[in-house]
Amino acid sequence: MKTRGSMGVSSWRRLLHCWLAIPLLLIACVGCTPFDETDSNTLTAIMVLDMAGLGDKGFNDAGWAGMQLAVDSLGVDARLIQSSEQSDYVPNLALAAQQADVVVAMGFLLSEAVAAVASQHPDTRFVFVDGEVPGQNIASFDFRAQEGGFLAGILAAGVTETGSVGCVMGMDIPPVRAYETGFRAGIKLYNASQGADVQYSSMVIGDFNDPARGKSQALSLIAQGCDVVLQLAGNSGLGVIEAFKDGPPGRWAIGADLDQDDLAPGRVLTSILKRIDVAVFEAIRQIHEGRFQSGHHWLGLMESATDLTEMRHTADSVPPEVLTLLDRCRVIIQRGGTIPFHPSELATFDPALFLK
Repeated sequence: MKTRGSMGVSSWRRLLHCWLAIPLLLIACVGCTPFDETDSNTLTAIMVLDMAGLGDKGFNDAGWAGMQLAVDSLGVDARLIQSSEQSDYVPNLALAAQQADVVVAMGFLLSEAVAAVASQHPDTRFVFVDGEVPGQNIASFDFRAQEGGFLAGILAAGVTETGSVGCVMGMDIPPVRAYETGFRAGIKLYNASQGADVQYSSMVIGDFNDPARGKSQALSLIAQGCDVVLQLAGNSGLGVIEAFKDGPPGRWAIGADLDQDDLAPGRVLTSILKRIDVAVFEAIRQIHEGRFQSGHHWLGLMESATDLTEMRHTADSVPPEVLTLLDRCRVIIQRGGTIPFHPSELATFDPALFLK
């Protein structure tokens, strides 16, 4: 294992309490002793976050939960580095590669930086989440997010009272579009199978770290008649949920990545689960056991890596026939039914063929 220097923060909980006061490049030590006292045989993993950081109640927090499981289950020495702007990605990854046995890079926006840094550190293992970066020392994890989005689209179309649903996206990038394409395909299937005409609208913030803008865009969609809005916006998506928190019954936000149902009980219809925590933990576990597998790994409903929450606050508001349709579609997906991944595939998606 790699030689390490000294470290001043002793736990991830202290890190969260002091986050705003911690300098950009401080590496947070989690569940471990200081560098100079750490067993040289302990596997060290450093997570490099994008600009949204911890506290997004979604993507980054899910990844960090996977790191925590590795600490608790495997005794891994886990730390993190926060990025404040895109120009930080390369130096942050390089710093992590110098200190760690495993570097976990969180998010599609880090893909080019991972490609650049990993080639310069061939003895360090890299885990890249939410995309593909080729390399012998890189394990890339991608999600069939369109499958969870598809189920959410069916649900949204099945409960809307205005006949209009929407989506707020943080940025127009492939992982977000996969979610959104599946959502639209689910609406299309519901319309075709139920003889409905649910309409769809969307907005793009251009930033994963602007909750105020997320809220304003959600309110704009509500003003246009949308009574169900999916958030695919990271930390900005917390603003989308905020827009529904004090609204009247019958208007719902839909969360993403983590279970966000409790952020506004009764106002979050469901959340699309994206088991980033499982991907991160399993990748570290394989490395810990000497079974590192480079390449591009896909996870979806079949691998229990995506689905909807159990809707513990809202299930009674969902018509039984909609729940039945959701269960039917889950079975079809698990048997190999494919959901459009890219918007260009929506036109050829035939709900009748899918339901056969």
